[in-house]
Amino acid sequence: MTVRSDKGYAMLAAILGIAAFSFVSFEVIAENRGIISEVQAENERAKLAAACNAGMGLAIAGLAAKDKKQQWLIDGTKRSLMFDDVALTITVEDERGKVPLTGINEDQVRGLFAAAGVSGPRLSTLVDSYEDWLDPDSERRVNGAEVPQYASAGYKPRNGGFHTVGELRMLNGMDDDLYARVSPAITVFFGETGGFSEGTSQILALEALSEVGPNSSDVRRRMQELSGQRPADDVRNPPFLIGRTLTVRVEAKRAGAALTRAGIIELTGNPIDPVWMRYLD
Repeated sequence: MTVRSDKGYAMLAAILGIAAFSFVSFEVIAENRGIISEVQAENERAKLAAACNAGMGLAIAGLAAKDKKQQWLIDGTKRSLMFDDVALTITVEDERGKVPLTGINEDQVRGLFAAAGVSGPRLSTLVDSYEDWLDPDSERRVNGAEVPQYASAGYKPRNGGFHTVGELRMLNGMDDDLYARVSPAITVFFGETGGFSEGTSQILALEALSEVGPNSSDVRRRMQELSGQRPADDVRNPPFLIGRTLTVRVEAKRAGAALTRAGIIELTGNPIDPVWMRYLD
């Protein structure tokens, strides 16, 4: 009986040992598979990043083309192409077709937020808070915000010009939804020369700075242009781009994965240093 019992325990121990070894082996395999998946994901991201960089280079070359008939448009229309097996969508936006955050008056600030669908007390809050953010004093406007109103958020108003577009999200009265509607139409890289460009403008900026309604002929024309219906004269006579700040956006897609990069560039006209990268995300 004792021998049989020992054999039984030995068999049980062997089975448990095999199970434990199998579990450890499974864990090792699972860990290795996880590492392999991570490596594959990193490789995929690297490939998408390389494609985005290539798209950025293609856009710069197209913008700097000596043959003006080949010069890329800067009005936000989309250009689709393939880089190896990666699908690229490239757009070029004119910063002079956007609202300059530190270069507009109070009525234009109101027009910007109103065009984005804001009205009533919230509109007054946003406008006054915007002006309080810019002005150098600490005196709060009637519906505005100064240091005490931002205390719970953990920051203070700049009391100076906006340094980034993202800074507008910090404004009293702003939220994610409104910021998402407004941010594509605003800039801190408008430039010191040249006025607002209606022909390359963002729709919201056109409504805010040109005092036109959403159903005006100017807005309808810009919508048509953004959909690809552009007058032939605009293609034959592209704008002069030296010294003009432009945003290049590149979206790369492959096998269900996607990556987007954006940079703000300025063509210098100098063959030794032809492009300045003002911003790169």
